[in-house]
Amino acid sequence: MFSIIKSVRTRYRWALIAIALLISGSALLMQHSFSVQKFDAKIINIAGSQRMLSQKIAWHSNAMLLNINNYSLAHTESLEKSLNTFKKSHQILLTKNSDDEYIYLNPALVDLYFGETIGLDKAVFDYIEQTERLLYQQGEINHSVFSIKHVETLLTKLDKAVSLFESQAVKKVNWVANLEILCWLLAMTLLLIELRFVFIPMEKEVSDTLLELQKQKDFVYQTSQNKEHFIARASHEFRTPLQGLITSIEELEVSDKQQSVKTQANYCGLRLIAILDELQDLQALSAGKWVPHLNDENLLESCNKVVIAYKHACKQKGLKLVSSLDESLNCVCKLDHQRLQHTLTELISNAIKFTQKGEITVSAKLLNDEFHLTVSDTGSGFSKKITSLEFDSFKQTNHFQGLRTGLTRVQYVVKALHGEITFTNNKTHGALVSLYLPVTISKALPTPLKVNNKLTCLVVEDNPLNTMLLTRILSLLGLSYDCAENGKVACEMVSENQYDIVFMDLNMPVMDGFEAIKKIRSDLNKVMPIIVITANTSQNDIERVYEYGANLHIHKPISQQAIKDALNSISVVSEIN
Repeated sequence: MFSIIKSVRTRYRWALIAIALLISGSALLMQHSFSVQKFDAKIINIAGSQRMLSQKIAWHSNAMLLNINNYSLAHTESLEKSLNTFKKSHQILLTKNSDDEYIYLNPALVDLYFGETIGLDKAVFDYIEQTERLLYQQGEINHSVFSIKHVETLLTKLDKAVSLFESQAVKKVNWVANLEILCWLLAMTLLLIELRFVFIPMEKEVSDTLLELQKQKDFVYQTSQNKEHFIARASHEFRTPLQGLITSIEELEVSDKQQSVKTQANYCGLRLIAILDELQDLQALSAGKWVPHLNDENLLESCNKVVIAYKHACKQKGLKLVSSLDESLNCVCKLDHQRLQHTLTELISNAIKFTQKGEITVSAKLLNDEFHLTVSDTGSGFSKKITSLEFDSFKQTNHFQGLRTGLTRVQYVVKALHGEITFTNNKTHGALVSLYLPVTISKALPTPLKVNNKLTCLVVEDNPLNTMLLTRILSLLGLSYDCAENGKVACEMVSENQYDIVFMDLNMPVMDGFEAIKKIRSDLNKVMPIIVITANTSQNDIERVYEYGANLHIHKPISQQAIKDALNSISVVSEIN
């Protein structure tokens, strides 16, 4: 891009310089031509005045010769003045340059003034000489010089001189006109040359560059789409077995000696989900589609879920995990609790990675509707002051590892929730991370609700393991259910039976969940709530299921609490008596 800008700039400048030089040259030539024409007009005016002066001289001279009654001194003065002007003008017309060449006379005028046939210069000289003799009474006067015939002959020669001067000026005017046409032709030729060798290649280069940029843009867009689809598909494939793993771990009844093994399994499951969520969030962040999902939950429970899960990791590394969660957290707050847990997970995980011995301390409290959280460790600390988190993973310090996307997500989440996060060193040793988030505390705890056990559900799922896990949760909630292995079977069952709620998977053979939802709403005109249960994390796909008529969606792996919350959200519960 910068090379084409440089190329365009260089060509454009050369084109402007060429046009500027041509315009300047044309202007100088025109100014010179106008100057020449100005002198030509002056010479023509002088030559024309010679005719008038010759007549005036003849009139005054004849008056003196005839000694008419009204002759007076005024005739003498006027004659002298006219003669001097006539004489001076004649000298001007015959001016020579340093090379002894006539300045104002062309060959025709030279022949007119000095030719043997006409001899205008000699005639003018004789005319001046006889007038001076008459005026100053010096010598014998030739009266025929002032006769009508002789004066008319002189006037004829002077007229011819004027005509030749005018003809000479007209030729110069024609030369100027031709020069103007030549300048115009040169300008047009220059523009055509610039069009052919400057602007057309420049346009082609710009067009080719823009086309190449568009191809790169399309390629980047397609790559982004492929990445989004891959992440969604990979997330789907991972979440499906995780569903069975986590549910199975939760239902295990183990002895006290095996409790640590169960805790370890819980921790591993939590980390796998966190990694999937991290990839999913990163994709949403890069596409600009991430928004906070606020919900009412107990803040103390949200924090405890994360802290408890990391006890095994600390124990395994020989570290002590100190939890200091204030009782003020034991309230229901409107917050994106899931992203808060991800943030706390990232901070504790980093603290564990860079602490070789000692302890990790997690402290939190509510103060004036603001959540205060600190995570401190006795590890390596920070080598320099950190004023803000860095988005570029290649610029991040070695204090942060893993997928190297965690802090990007943390910063985005904190900003989206209008919070603040700081990184400093402990006074003694290690790192101290402080998080401040504004929260909205609910005025009263929600009334406990239980699921209406009279509901009849339809589970649409092609994976037997997922079907077994979901139906087990429905059984624990006291709900009756039927199962369908794909969307086509589900539509047939919906048309034949009455269901209160449908749990719909999306990726299925024969007919997927998208088409099934669309058919249930449009063709069968059924209005029962449809809850989408899927491992598909593509934002476009989630938006599409809502367009088709879904009421809610739950990402796999699912839990009994997630199903309860979903049923609560769509108002299919009844209060506990």
